[in-house]
Amino acid sequence: MWRKVAFMLMLIVVSVVIFAAKEITICWASWPPADALLALSEEFTEKTGIKVKGLFVPWGQFLDKVSVEFAAKSPTIDILIADSQWLGWLVEGGHIIKLNDWIKELGINLDDFYPNLLRYYGEYPPGSGNYYGLPCETDAEILIYRKDLFEDPKEKEAFKKKYGYELRPPRNLFEMRDIAEFFTRPEQNLYGIATKWSKDYDVVTWDFGWALWNFGGDFWNPETYEVRGYANSAQAVAALEFYKSFVKFAPPGAANFSFDEVNTAMQTGIVAMAIQWAAFAPGFVDPEVSKTYDKVAFMALPPLIEGDPNTAYVPLGGQGMTVSAYSDAKEEVKEFIKWFYTPEVQKKWALYGGLTSFRPVVESPEFEEMYPWNKALKDSIPRLRDFWNIPEYAKLLTVTQENLNAVIAGTLTPREALNKIVEEHEKILREAGYIK
Repeated sequence: MWRKVAFMLMLIVVSVVIFAAKEITICWASWPPADALLALSEEFTEKTGIKVKGLFVPWGQFLDKVSVEFAAKSPTIDILIADSQWLGWLVEGGHIIKLNDWIKELGINLDDFYPNLLRYYGEYPPGSGNYYGLPCETDAEILIYRKDLFEDPKEKEAFKKKYGYELRPPRNLFEMRDIAEFFTRPEQNLYGIATKWSKDYDVVTWDFGWALWNFGGDFWNPETYEVRGYANSAQAVAALEFYKSFVKFAPPGAANFSFDEVNTAMQTGIVAMAIQWAAFAPGFVDPEVSKTYDKVAFMALPPLIEGDPNTAYVPLGGQGMTVSAYSDAKEEVKEFIKWFYTPEVQKKWALYGGLTSFRPVVESPEFEEMYPWNKALKDSIPRLRDFWNIPEYAKLLTVTQENLNAVIAGTLTPREALNKIVEEHEKILREAGYIK
């Protein structure tokens, strides 16, 4: 009798070990979209029994944390929501797995993703057809503006008298600069614009990229790795001069503005416009944190020339979903990916505040009605553009950040800064073997 009982208990224990669902850990930066994904994942846990834990790290320490974990080949991270620019480093280092077989096995339709985003967030090398990630949080820089100021009859009259055309949401970069100038009134503690000029993380590089690409310049030639004649071209110099011209229409201390400072400037009502990532949009309409919550509107960033798609690029933000090569819960991760990339869950992801780029959701009639910034995001998606994603990305970025910020601070001219960037980038690329 006791032997039978003992045998049955052993079977129960073995069954629990075999069928007990593992816990998976998602590593991401510490910000609202990460919290939203964790909240949504509770539905996955209810469905599968697999628990989902978040390892969320402040932006400034995010890359360092991931680097340490992967250098140790630690199984701590199962899913990494990674910046697109990390892709080369992650793949070349063997830190993430290729997803082609999973995509086929799970029946994920790649046509459900926008080609530019599938390429930026997951394909390496570009054009290879090898996918190491799928779009997760498709962020774009958008323009937030004070509709109460733009619609004020007195402001409209004064603007037309000064500039000769109607005050309206800007249709090109030059209108945007006129509007920034018009609303710059330090005596009223009102300024035209806030954007990100700091050398923290990647912020000034991304914001400058918007001007650079639309003026016809580029950071490099991604096929030949040439920098000279691209990053310091006449178009690049003109773009940086134009980009710097906005500083005089910004609040004091603008050279140090990063995410929080831009948010605060709009939320406290001291600027008429702000350039910010769409992921931060909820904070602009939250009455608990914003004095202007009912006075803001959202739009895609204007082009250099209205109607010209070659001058209408938008900086790509956000991250792709990748799978750690060191995870010991890959089957559970596979179940999560299968669940996450379905129209039903992607719609919920959008409702939770996630920035989905899943085409069946984005192109549905209700997408624009979900949140007031969704149209701006939708309009931006086909225009999104990325830069370096080779393993030397971090070195290239550091050089660019420091020199662009020096222009904003007034210690370098645009031409001097861009020439320094070229010299240092060539050195980095030469040492890495990309150029001779």
